[in-house]
Amino acid sequence: MSSKNRKALVVDANLSFGSSDPMYNPMSAAAGDMNRRCLDAIWDEGHDAVFNRQLRREWRDHASRSAKTWLQRMDMKERIVEEEGRAFSGLLAPACGCQKTDSHKADLEKDFHLVQSALASGQTILSNETNFPRFVASACPTISELALLYYANPAVEGDACILWIKAGAEKEADRRIDMWVENHLKSG
Repeated sequence: MSSKNRKALVVDANLSFGSSDPMYNPMSAAAGDMNRRCLDAIWDEGHDAVFNRQLRREWRDHASRSAKTWLQRMDMKERIVEEEGRAFSGLLAPACGCQKTDSHKADLEKDFHLVQSALASGQTILSNETNFPRFVASACPTISELALLYYANPAVEGDACILWIKAGAEKEADRRIDMWVENHLKSG
């Protein structure tokens, strides 16, 4: 892939600690194997990975051996984008104000660093979370910037997520975070 077609993807730490060590079956639909195939697809297609300090810490604390190797290779090839997204920190309070419970607010706050880094870079988040995109989607009608986010989830989508990465990780309408939630998650 040419550098002009490379995408910047915020890669949540939950893909790092589930990436199949030591037994890896590239044909398996098991969560760890799927995560590792996603990381491999990002590498193979030349995409960049976006990190902030908190996400780096989560990767350092929880990554499998293969995920740590992947991250080292990405670093060596200068395919890591460091982006804190501080310009978007002011969206946290209004986004939390859109949540129904204190528990939802706390959960959104815990992962809001992903939103900030995504908005400041390629606007795309790759994660296995299902509650997090619901919380962000619930705030989209109130906070228009959040509707600029796109989402992919290998745990929910399986091979379709990997194929999307390999096809260029384009910002398709059905990947916009609110549409993704509507299309992939039952309400609740």
